[in-house]
Amino acid sequence: MLRTTSLLRRLGRRQASFNAALAAMDAIETSERLRVAALVGGLRSWAKAQGIVYDDDELQKLSRPASPNPHRARERRGEDNLGRSYEAFVRDVLRGSLPSAEDFSHVLRSGSELLRSEPVVKELNVRESLTIVGDLHGSLGDLNAVMALHGKPSTKSRIIFNGDFVDRGPDGVEVLACVLALKLAFPRHVHINRGNHEDAALSRAYDFEAELVAKYGAATTLLDDADDAFCAMPLGCVVNHGDSRTMVLHGHLPRSLPSLEELKRAPRVRSVVAESEDDVEVVRDILWSDPWDQSDVVDNFKRNAGCLIPDTALGEWLQREKFVRLVRSHETEATGAAVTPVPHGERWTVFSCSHYPNRQGLNKAAVLQVDAQGAVNVRRWDAGEDDRAQGALAARVRGALWRHRSRLRDALAGCSSITEVAKAISEVVGQDARVWETHLLPCLADGSAAEAKWHEIRDFLSVDLPARHLPPRAATSPAAHAVFDLLDTDRDGVVRRAEFFDAVGAVNRVVPPERRIDGDSVWGLLDCNGDGELERNELERGLRI
Repeated sequence: MLRTTSLLRRLGRRQASFNAALAAMDAIETSERLRVAALVGGLRSWAKAQGIVYDDDELQKLSRPASPNPHRARERRGEDNLGRSYEAFVRDVLRGSLPSAEDFSHVLRSGSELLRSEPVVKELNVRESLTIVGDLHGSLGDLNAVMALHGKPSTKSRIIFNGDFVDRGPDGVEVLACVLALKLAFPRHVHINRGNHEDAALSRAYDFEAELVAKYGAATTLLDDADDAFCAMPLGCVVNHGDSRTMVLHGHLPRSLPSLEELKRAPRVRSVVAESEDDVEVVRDILWSDPWDQSDVVDNFKRNAGCLIPDTALGEWLQREKFVRLVRSHETEATGAAVTPVPHGERWTVFSCSHYPNRQGLNKAAVLQVDAQGAVNVRRWDAGEDDRAQGALAARVRGALWRHRSRLRDALAGCSSITEVAKAISEVVGQDARVWETHLLPCLADGSAAEAKWHEIRDFLSVDLPARHLPPRAATSPAAHAVFDLLDTDRDGVVRRAEFFDAVGAVNRVVPPERRIDGDSVWGLLDCNGDGELERNELERGLRI
């Protein structure tokens, strides 16, 4: 009886904390909406003072001079035929939007062309951090977690996706589309390895073909485009990190334990399952093989494809080819990642799809982060389905922090405790510091309202938070197009920071003091990717907070 009473009390306290966090987030988001509404209202007043009279129904009709080169801004942003940037495409899909068949086909074809131009085994010279992502298997929630941990790819923060993007999960289309679009958006900083499920035959035997038919209809030809992209994907990456050298493959080494130069000559094939030529065996082994604890290399009787490689053989290969480790995926790990010492080095396995397969398993997910010195750190999470309300609340908290990130970075400099962080965030974002410390920041600890883990919250706040954490918004108002036209004074399709603050200054000169706009706070809410510019679709989303 006492144990039951104690449990009920704990549950009651957790529910009370959750309710307090919800109320705080409602207040924060309401404040943000009011600031954006003040911008729109101020612009209307300013436009009226300039002699432009209109109502909401006619805002779309405001004319604007044509750009001397209307394609210049699109080309500069890499939009190609998508009509938006690849970054914007990724953000939309990560937030749950199914790409149109035309957009998905475009990403598949463009991604295939780019990947085919790269070596089969690519060498990367990395001076800063690198994230290695394991199997994702159609889990969009886990891909969201990956990008939250990693942030925006850059020269200082590269990322390798180590295969198996589709099958055994509900969102293979979205995951594959996002990974390829990330590659197109950041071709030098995002790297893709092929997995055994990226196969023309296997995608028909498992779930991917059925998923395409369910989402795009029986007449879709997208699987052919996907097959081309699968075939174009490289097989491995060599990561040179100073004196540290890492081989990244999806499965394992081929049974012949070839040299690195021989691996670089491996062919590109559409299916290692359906084809049987001799040179296909090397590719099949790379994609399908596993380690084992015996002394001989044998056929992989566990999977009926590939081989089983003993750690002694791996150790000899590492020494001969001057590597310190092999990083692989392909196998589920209960904790998301595991390391095994081998002679002359180590073998890592990383798996980035939690609750595999099809949200039914019990495993956690993880990525490996290799630091500037070549040391490996594991970042784990659990994108479980058992507490969706808590997960949604955590996303809203992340969204609030992301929208104020520019001012938060300065405010958080020098903070060394959760109390100091809560106070700094309170001063920038709003709400009492105690509410942040007790109810809101704990949501960032493993995505639940459990006891706050300071190191996890610190790590979260240190990265560039992606735009997908913005809360759901209503449909676009026609006013968004007119607002953009008013701000884009040089008519080049982009609103720059200087243009925005010039407009805010003009607005503040014609509105009463109580209606003046805090330009810094509103700009932080609108500049979704933090690049100092507003694209039309970016402004539209910002106006829908």
